[in-house]
Amino acid sequence: MTDGAKGRQRASLPALLYRALGCVALALAIAGVILPGLPATPFLLLAVWALRRGAPELARRVETHPRFEPTLRNWRERRVVPPRAKALAVASMALSFALLWLSGPGTPVLVLVGAILVCVGAYLVSRPSR
Repeated sequence: MTDGAKGRQRASLPALLYRALGCVALALAIAGVILPGLPATPFLLLAVWALRRGAPELARRVETHPRFEPTLRNWRERRVVPPRAKALAVASMALSFALLWLSGPGTPVLVLVGAILVCVGAYLVSRPSR
């Protein structure tokens, strides 16, 4: 075994899955910064949470990035969600539920998904905005 190979440990499967989830969520957060209809904040929070578990060095880079740091600091310190992010998230959930309803699943599915979306939406709206 070479010296470089001895120093490196193989990442566990959970760590790789957290990294993958973190990278996908980070890509969606970046897209949310650019695209007006896609909220960046929830994906950014998910990305940092997952990256802390799978790639702490990348999580630190995201947390100190000039574009993302204020949003993450506000969440960490005061659980603040910007009003635009709240509005986009609630609108996205409503649209998702409408599309689900139009697709014609059974009543139990609609009730379960509706209840989850109402709970998530209520939690989100109850967070401070500033």
